[in-house]
Formats: sequence, C-alpha cells, structure tokens
Amino acid sequence: MYIDVNGIKTFYRQEGEGKDLLLLHGWGGSNDSFAPVFNSLKKHFRVTAVDFWGFGKSGLPPDGVDTFWYADMLDEFLKKLEIAKIFVISHSFGCRVFLILASKNKNMFEKAVICDGAGIKPKFSIAKKLKVLKYKFFKKLAFLKIIKKERLNKFGSDDFKNLPPEMKKTFVKVVNCHLDEFAKNTNAETLLVWGKKDKDTPLYMAKKLNRYIKNSGLVIFEEAGHFCYLDDFYRFDLIAKKFFGVI
Repeated sequence: MYIDVNGIKTFYRQEGEGKDLLLLHGWGGSNDSFAPVFNSLKKHFRVTAVDFWGFGKSGLPPDGVDTFWYADMLDEFLKKLEIAKIFVISHSFGCRVFLILASKNKNMFEKAVICDGAGIKPKFSIAKKLKVLKYKFFKKLAFLKIIKKERLNKFGSDDFKNLPPEMKKTFVKVVNCHLDEFAKNTNAETLLVWGKKDKDTPLYMAKKLNRYIKNSGLVIFEEAGHFCYLDDFYRFDLIAKKFFGVI
C-alpha cells in the first residue's frame, strides 16, 4: 500500500488485527527484511512494516537529510494511519529512528525489541583514526586538484559505495549521529536481542544500551551476526512472542 507523507510516496504493508506492532528495518533494507517476522506476528497483531524513504518502494528523501528527519517523517506516517500506543521491533538503523521518536514522545511505545541496533557512539581504534586522517588528506589533495576526485571512491564502506549519489550525504550524517543521550530518555520496556558475532554493531553497543535504557533486558544469540532475528529466527520468534505476551 502507498500513502503520501509530506509529499513523498511511502510504501508500507499492514496485515492482521489487534494491538499495533511496528517493524522498522535497517539501512539498505526494506519491509521485506522482516518478512518472516511479519508473517508470524500478523497472526497476533495488526503489523505495519514501512519502507524508509530512499529504500524499498518508497520515494527518495531530499538530499542530505538526517536521522531526525526520518523520525519526524515516521511520526507523521503514524499519525496519518492513526497508529498510537504501539509495540515496535527495530533493526540497526531502525533503532536510531526509534530512539529519537521514543525520547520525544515517551508515551508512544509500550514495548520495544531492538535487534542489533545502531546509534551508540562507536569505539575508535588507532587503525580507524589513521584511515580517517588518510581520507582527509586525500580529500584535501582532490580539492587542490592534485589528484582526481574519483580517487576518493576507494574510501568508505560498501553501504556507502552502493548508495545513489543523493543518499550519500544522508548516510554520512546518519552514521555520525550518536544517540546515547536519547537512549537514556527511553521509557518503553525494551528487550535487546543481539548477535554475538555482529561486526557492524558490536556487542559492546548492546551492553551500553542495556545500561542506558532503564527498563531493558539483553538476550545474546551466540552464533548470530548482525541479522540475529534471521540467523536464529525460530528462537527470535519465540522470544518476541513471549515478550509481547502472546504465549
């Protein structure tokens, strides 16, 4: 289904009846990222899975927006669908949006599951710092036209390199936005589910979130990576249903 949100075409899936449950996918994903979760939980809730703007079937955002823009857009989306007092499951980037919205509107979310969530300030190793300095040096050379600008393309993650040009400024703003203080202002009862082998949002981030969010618990999947809810779906499905009170 499509809906217009502040002039941007927005795709979402909604099925089931009962309590509202919102699914927020990660960066580069879409509502399909949660397909097994959606199909299982729609038997117990009215499940809504939205494609964030710039991903899936939704339209592109303006050039260079940030995570706060996504939170405002999601807020407007929920108002248009008259969805309030909800449960939520977020993954990676979806956690960033959730933390902002939950901090702004403390009564919006009753219970939340965060899977391998992003938004916590990362630790920077010596190697990482050297890589940043090297990039800045090459960027200066490109600005002075000593080297070709294309040389800068070798820097950055695969997520960055695979983005359309109009999304690259947004990506830079998103990854450099740290939401530790927003996590401390989250009131929703929260369950953190994390893959121990997650290299994108390492386990130390889960432990920080567990300390920051007052009413939270942490479950670690020993053999799972960044997509813990898919790597060990049946266990995740059981835990989510128990947490949300349907079994």
